[in-house]
Amino acid sequence: MEDLIDNVRQYLIDQKCKDLAIFKTSICGKIASVILVSVANNIENKKLADKIMKDFSFDSIPEGYNKGEWIVFDFDEIIINSFIPSVREKFNLEKLWQKEKVENILKEPSAMKKRAKSSKK
Repeated sequence: MEDLIDNVRQYLIDQKCKDLAIFKTSICGKIASVILVSVANNIENKKLADKIMKDFSFDSIPEGYNKGEWIVFDFDEIIINSFIPSVREKFNLEKLWQKEKVENILKEPSAMKKRAKSSKK
């Protein structure tokens, strides 16, 4: 599973995603890795979604695709959440999951700095 997460992480970095964070959590009794990334704007987020759908043969339109602000891909063991920055800031899932004691298995330094600043406000 860790190799798969590393491959998805590298794929998202190659696609120029920012502020990558990966959490291990239990969803409906099943362990999953939840990946959060930021993309510059709605158009870029939809382009990323189109690329993921093509590269991973994702047959259905992902949740949130029409607006392009927060797009969710559920691959069972891995869930990718792709946000525009204002929406990621608004929902601040990192803070929510910290309260639930979700294990943060990887967090890029830039994401840590931004989340620390926003939690002080």
